[in-house]
Amino acid sequence: MLKKWLERINYGIIAVFALFLIVAGYLQWQRPDMLDLKPPLEQKSTLPKNSFAQKQDAYDQIGEPLLSLEYYPPRMQLPDLRQKLNYYGQNSRPDANKDSSMMHFNTNNLTVSVAPSQPLYLQYDKSGNAGTYRFSPNNKETSLWVEAVPGEKEASILVRMIDENGELVTSPYENEAFQLKEKEFTRYGGKPWEIGKWRVDGTLLARQRAKWYGVDRFLERHGGEEFEDIAGRNRIDFTDDEDPYSIFVNEGATLIWNGERWTRVVPGDNSKGHPLLVVKKVDERLMNLELWDVEGKKKIALNLLKSMENWVPQNLQQDFKFLGARTRSQFVFEVDDEKMLLSPHDWLLLTDEGWKKLSTIDDIDDYVELKDKGTLFVFDGVMRVGDQQVLKGAMYNQTRTKVHDIDLPVQKDGLVYQEVEKNRKNRDRESINGKPSTPYANGRPLEKKQRNNNQIEKNRPKRSF
Repeated sequence: MLKKWLERINYGIIAVFALFLIVAGYLQWQRPDMLDLKPPLEQKSTLPKNSFAQKQDAYDQIGEPLLSLEYYPPRMQLPDLRQKLNYYGQNSRPDANKDSSMMHFNTNNLTVSVAPSQPLYLQYDKSGNAGTYRFSPNNKETSLWVEAVPGEKEASILVRMIDENGELVTSPYENEAFQLKEKEFTRYGGKPWEIGKWRVDGTLLARQRAKWYGVDRFLERHGGEEFEDIAGRNRIDFTDDEDPYSIFVNEGATLIWNGERWTRVVPGDNSKGHPLLVVKKVDERLMNLELWDVEGKKKIALNLLKSMENWVPQNLQQDFKFLGARTRSQFVFEVDDEKMLLSPHDWLLLTDEGWKKLSTIDDIDDYVELKDKGTLFVFDGVMRVGDQQVLKGAMYNQTRTKVHDIDLPVQKDGLVYQEVEKNRKNRDRESINGKPSTPYANGRPLEKKQRNNNQIEKNRPKRSF
């Protein structure tokens, strides 16, 4: 029974569905291709009457409007470069012209130099995530530049920019003119630099094996006119090279690196284009120096400790025995068990083999130029003081920074060693006044040179100082 009912319901549903299909097909067949649309009906509306409305004459009497809108296109403004530029000061080398010496600026790890009041052009770089300003390559002209004037530990900066219409941009005012404090280059932007084969740092002079001994007392007394310009100066020996050399400096002296060695010059055209070393201060044990690079961008402080030598003067009583006088200016001594004829102003150098008399031109020059080193005895002669004959002379240590005056009473069978210390101040004063007691230039050794002057000057080695 239930089954029959379900079948009837299914048949009914199918019949209804078929009927809907027939009706839909009929409606589709009857639909026209074009539809006529009627225009919408217009509805007239009126605004509510305003209680404050006035007649047109009243509005006409108002005149021009009180406020009006006007459009202005955006204009260019000066960038804020106060945090973009670093000022590293002016070239302060002793040979720099203070009125025109270069000023050093840095941005984005690039340092350039420009003369005061000269344009320094910049360009905007937007390649990165955040745009930045860079110096124009080769200072090529751009629409943005700065002009700087040096001051005391600061620079006055003036920013200039041209807009798209060729007009000068002057706003905002605070970005147009401002002051930049000077920063220390070695702290903020310095990079290592080199002189010759040495990297420049505080140990440069130690690595060049520079040794400061003090004033060369030998040249101070015996240098004569030939070494007048270096007498009384402090001697620094450089022994790192196969060809060692010496320089003589005082406080305020300037040296240049000529590519091979340090050379003393007067600040000026001869010093420009070279690294410059300045002696700032000379104390008893310490010398302070200042080293500048070629462009005056980098500066480093250097110190040099004085080299000290423990020296006890040689006891001549053990080595010299007076035998007699051949003439008034020639004396016979027994030195190291050998007879030696000495005259005033003769020089004797203590070597490993004993005392050697410097009798040839080459021997004398080798000692003067520090090629041969050792204790030197300068024989001044045997003189009569009262009823006693006295050997007089001076002894110099190996570095020639100490001198010991000697008076030795003598007798025919030998020396009676009674050493008398002279007042060195008197002899030093004579040397300073241009009156050396036994001048190298006026003494006996140079007289020998003058006998064969042409040949000597031809073969004489060039002074290293």
